[in-house]
Amino acid sequence: MTNSLHPDALLTIIVPTYNRADKLELLLTALRSELAGLASEVQVVVSDNASSDRTPELTQAVQAEWPDLVVRRQATNVGADENFCSCVDLVRSRYFWIMGDDDLPKTGVLRRLVMLLRERNPWLVYMQSEWFAPVTGPDQGVPVDELHVHELDTAAFARRVHIWFTFISGIVINREELLRCLGDQTIRRFTGSNLVQLGWILPLLRAGGRYAFVEDRCILATKDNSGGYALLTVFGVNFPRTVKETLGASNPLTGAILRRSVLHYLPGLIWGGRGRTATRHQAESPWPGMRRELGDLPMFWLLLVPLGRFPRWLAQPFYQSWRVFHRLNRELQRLSHRLQYLAAR
Repeated sequence: MTNSLHPDALLTIIVPTYNRADKLELLLTALRSELAGLASEVQVVVSDNASSDRTPELTQAVQAEWPDLVVRRQATNVGADENFCSCVDLVRSRYFWIMGDDDLPKTGVLRRLVMLLRERNPWLVYMQSEWFAPVTGPDQGVPVDELHVHELDTAAFARRVHIWFTFISGIVINREELLRCLGDQTIRRFTGSNLVQLGWILPLLRAGGRYAFVEDRCILATKDNSGGYALLTVFGVNFPRTVKETLGASNPLTGAILRRSVLHYLPGLIWGGRGRTATRHQAESPWPGMRRELGDLPMFWLLLVPLGRFPRWLAQPFYQSWRVFHRLNRELQRLSHRLQYLAAR
């Protein structure tokens, strides 16, 4: 690793990467522009997982013009999970934020985020995303003129974020609070589940603290990027199992997170898997595991099973009804949250 991480920074942005030099170049260009005037508060670390493309040449060239950029290159490919965790081990700042190399912060977001961290000292921050294929630049999508921030209690934060605790690029972590919450556990606890990040997110949720939900869509995220794993197994089996193990199966937080996931995320994932998008993902047989982890929820049987197991012609009405409900619920929530924000100002 060249250069070093300094403890005086408020925020460390970690960029794990592997063989995506073109996307990495776009992200580093955006970050360098966003960091103008913030060099003393924000540090950026690139962790190259032994890429075989032009990533080493790119990072060397960028670092020649941006000396504060920290670049580390793994001697061999250690896997995505360990590439993430080894970077988290090195962080010394109060906060860290892992940014996917194919995602981007929108223009102006980083400065506003630093102000939020400095002034409110939250334990977790969640920022919503806009999804594009492809992501082409930081001015894509709806501009962010200010951050509309909701300070939520643990239950409300869990309900709002639910399955999106898995989206690394949307979560900023208070490292100091994390170290106090981990106890004898390790951030590597969920290695191999494709959800290693929950090892440093869920302990902060379990402990109860200050949580900030940013209503604005601050992240430009790459659409239809499966990560090369079996989606229903990860989100329908591994995710509920991980939540239960960390928070407790009888914890009301667990029920809130899983119910929201079953109602608002898994139906679209299941239906997409039955159509043309199925070719993008690994073949899988997740239903026994899903039944074990989610079978105690009525909506598993009333919605997910019809969507995934009924003949397509019979499942279609369930999907159409869900779409109407989902869209109406989303619009009502947006209106309610906006009114709450305005009332609190």
